[in-house]
Amino acid sequence: MPASTDPISASQWLDGRLETVPPELAAAVRGLVAEVSLEDGRSMADAALVGLARVVSQEEERAGALELLAADALLTYAFEAAADPRLGGSAESASQLADRVGPCGAIGAELRK
Repeated sequence: MPASTDPISASQWLDGRLETVPPELAAAVRGLVAEVSLEDGRSMADAALVGLARVVSQEEERAGALELLAADALLTYAFEAAADPRLGGSAESASQLADRVGPCGAIGAELRK
């Protein structure tokens, strides 16, 4: 049976991804997205980057381990969501997100400072 192409909210989409994730990690991902208006892959990436920035600013490395895993997972989901037509995404949207987030993108430039 082919996957549905019916539009879906970003929140519903993410909930579907988090169904099989360990509960602690799912809660941490949900905690990150609670800080943004969840609309699409771009907003997921924004939330992931906020989490990564927090982890980088922590002095004790182990304290941020779960948040680092959550931010990493959410950034991966962001790219999937950016390409998913049910969220209005496309390969072009995912490519634009990569340009923005990657080492040569606007956020990469910010991290190099």
